Amino acid sequence: MAIPRVIHLIWLGPRLPALAWVAVRALLARAQADRVVLHGNSAALAGDRLVADLNRQRRFALDFTPPDLHDLPVAMQTQLADLMTQLQKPAAKADLLRLQILWQHGGLYVDTDVIALQPFTPLWELDGVAGLEHVCLPAKVMSSRSPFTWARAGALMGLREVVRHSPRAVAQFRMVDQLFDEACNNAVLGFAPHSPVLLRLLERIVAMPTAQALALYELGPRLLETETHNQSIPGLTLLPPAAFFPLAPEICGAVLRPRHPGQPLQPEPQSLLVHLYDSVLARQLRQPIDADWLLGPGRKSWLAELVEPWLPELAQLVGVH
Repeated sequence: MAIPRVIHLIWLGPRLPALAWVAVRALLARAQADRVVLHGNSAALAGDRLVADLNRQRRFALDFTPPDLHDLPVAMQTQLADLMTQLQKPAAKADLLRLQILWQHGGLYVDTDVIALQPFTPLWELDGVAGLEHVCLPAKVMSSRSPFTWARAGALMGLREVVRHSPRAVAQFRMVDQLFDEACNNAVLGFAPHSPVLLRLLERIVAMPTAQALALYELGPRLLETETHNQSIPGLTLLPPAAFFPLAPEICGAVLRPRHPGQPLQPEPQSLLVHLYDSVLARQLRQPIDADWLLGPGRKSWLAELVEPWLPELAQLVGVH
């Protein structure tokens, strides 16, 4: 069964950030999905001015309904509900919630820090999809006790740090990216409803020791790595980094600066979207990517170029002139 042409996002809180608003507008304009649904846990979110604008857009929906898991075994439903109440970090809650949403509805989940670049046509014919990214610390490194493995990881982190400061960081990283491991990232995750792969992922979660399940990343990238060993499997196609993660972690900071004259606006011709790693950007910028930055100091950045069609409307919505 193919992935339904529905895109799901999650925001756990009463106010939607400007970057998330821009992300939804780009998805509505470029992805060619039948519907884009924002799932929230706070009724106050409906009163947010940016969400109110999204509610006026065709093919957008806001959903506060918890996922319906009645077709899972009762014991599994209870364990998943108990785990959700124990998870403290919003990112960890979202890792679990996206799997439950996709189990019920199917579709394509995307994080709120992705910018759609072109139609998602190649994705809808797949049974399941996720993406690989270039990383220094995949699960096999994190679980290793080999000093040589950790020395290699440290050297790669140092190399990446040097490259990220270069004006031509994206092009220079592309020259060395084959040195880095490719590992699953769940920022983009698509399935048909009731996918057998999804069921196995949920079964893995309820079988985890509680301490492991509560650790950040264990219900997200680490879970996918355990299931796939970073290789496509029946029911889940893993696309290469260029599809969703053309700007690797840390290297993504290039979008905070003006685009280098030799760098095309779209990072890679085959990139369907670009994941921006907003926490990394906020750390490098030393502030969140908010409307004041996008419409002020960041107005000449590569990121602003990627979302240019919506910046005038953002300025009106937030009252920045």
